[in-house]
Amino acid sequence: MAFLEIKGEELEGKCTFKFDRVSDEKYNSQDANGNDVGGFSTVYMGLLQYDIKALSQFWDCALSYLASKKKPSIAEIEDALQERIEEDGDALSAFKEAFKAIDNSGFFKLTVKNFWKNLNMVEGMGGTDEEKEQNERYLTTMKEAREELTA
Repeated sequence: MAFLEIKGEELEGKCTFKFDRVSDEKYNSQDANGNDVGGFSTVYMGLLQYDIKALSQFWDCALSYLASKKKPSIAEIEDALQERIEEDGDALSAFKEAFKAIDNSGFFKLTVKNFWKNLNMVEGMGGTDEEKEQNERYLTTMKEAREELTA
């Protein structure tokens, strides 16, 4: 479970249909070929790559189940994350909590499984030995990040 204290209130982040919808509406991106990546993948990959923006994106989506009057703004989320990071001394625990919430979510279980199945397909792919080596390094880096984030 993921929790974030905002304005003195402990809020639980939830992986729900609203998370998925908000991630697509706000955080969908495109790959190098112009194909939609999807908001979920954008947030998930961002967390895997320790992209600080992904933390606020996660919380924006994870708190979307709250009624609009109770849902904190991005600025409030970022302020709360800043406070937490300053208290913890770094952002690692915030990344771990957010990543685990998605990775262990029953709601996203099949999506996560598919993500890793597709990512593993890059193994051995590439037109040249250099491209193959690059793909191998990328896959290894992603797997190592997942191990660290779920430890």
